[in-house]
Amino acid sequence: MRILALILLSLFVFVGSNAQEFEPCKTVEYINALEEQYPGIKKHIDEVYKHSVQATQQHELIHGKRFPIDTTYVIQVVFHVVWRTPEENVAAIHIQEQLDVLNATFSRTNADTIKTREIFKPIAGSARIRFELATVDPLGNATDGITRTQTSVVTFNTNNRATTYDFVKETARGGIDSWNTKKYLNVWVCNLDYTTGQLGLFGYAFPPTGATFWQNTTSFTSDKKQGVVLHYEIVGPNNPADLDPTIYTNEKTAVHEFGHFFGLRHVWGDARFNGCNVDDFIDDTPNAVAATTGCPIGANTCNTDNLPDQVENYMDYGSDVCANMFTKQQVAVMRYNLVNLREGLGQPEVLYRPMPNIGDFKLFPNPATTTLKFFSEDIFDQYVSLTFRNVLGQDVHTIKAYKNDYIVEFELVGVANGLYVIGVETNDGAVEYILNQSSNSPYFLILRE
Repeated sequence: MRILALILLSLFVFVGSNAQEFEPCKTVEYINALEEQYPGIKKHIDEVYKHSVQATQQHELIHGKRFPIDTTYVIQVVFHVVWRTPEENVAAIHIQEQLDVLNATFSRTNADTIKTREIFKPIAGSARIRFELATVDPLGNATDGITRTQTSVVTFNTNNRATTYDFVKETARGGIDSWNTKKYLNVWVCNLDYTTGQLGLFGYAFPPTGATFWQNTTSFTSDKKQGVVLHYEIVGPNNPADLDPTIYTNEKTAVHEFGHFFGLRHVWGDARFNGCNVDDFIDDTPNAVAATTGCPIGANTCNTDNLPDQVENYMDYGSDVCANMFTKQQVAVMRYNLVNLREGLGQPEVLYRPMPNIGDFKLFPNPATTTLKFFSEDIFDQYVSLTFRNVLGQDVHTIKAYKNDYIVEFELVGVANGLYVIGVETNDGAVEYILNQSSNSPYFLILRE
């Protein structure tokens, strides 16, 4: 699906029936403000997003799948609770419950997946991303993954969002500074009501942009401002606010905003008018004329693709009782962006399983200089350990690398020049030695430059 105006700040907004003014987001105004300060940022965001989508499509052409999905990535999360009244000081139990919802929805183990309609079940996907509350803070001290900051700020939602919406991320402005955003996914929880006290903004998040011209600025420093912001009343399924799930997204607001954090767009393409002519570039999310409200199962606002609106998609505005899925291509884009644009934030889960048949392995090149590549016909997820045995029968080197694709590359740092047989350590600790495929000999020659 193609989009006419790509979004930098995606705001997930719901208001009650008594709201006087309904403003889904300030995206256009915000992008225009940024464009004035940083000319070219619109084009840059467009190019980065298109590249992430095209890269997953290219991988499918080469490997027959969108992106390797066997690996589960584990992300350390810190919740920064910024509160003025006791009600805003969200309890730890509700934060843990919110994390449980995130883990269920990003692994597609949530109970309401049975509500996914048959037409969309074949394309529903598990992102295989797990979120854990941080146990160690940036200084190396033990933590429960929650910080609490008392503030005098009444609300962090103002009419001038283009310059003030991110004050919650600054200690000097009544919020709290982020932890290292390269190692932690920062989530700020605060009051985002309108200044009149009405429900309005429920959350927002930056997609990864990689905009290098943000690095030397004071207002929009990409590293320090990356993360997710949530309204305190929608954190956790048992939040005391108890907002009507047929109207609001409640705990699934966080799922939507995490989707933005990993680079997803709204499924209707963020069109204000005639959304059937715009798109989000994702092939398996049908066009819709506009955002969904409530849960209109059966709606088909665009007849161009003969598919109903995907109102159960987390990246729509459907209510809690409706949203229950990401698509497989959305999953591929999120995982690609996590690995390539938020590099280091997600760590592969270490899995212990029996190694595949030794005959499926290959090592090359031979002779090798600086690197040695390990190939198997299957994608599997675990650390591969190579043991180098010299001609005297002595095990003299062991090197490891993590494999989650067909090929893993080993750096031969510390491996001396020589002739070796090379073995792979299996799950039970035994070492099976690999036959040199090119010469039918067990020996590999290392000739470092």
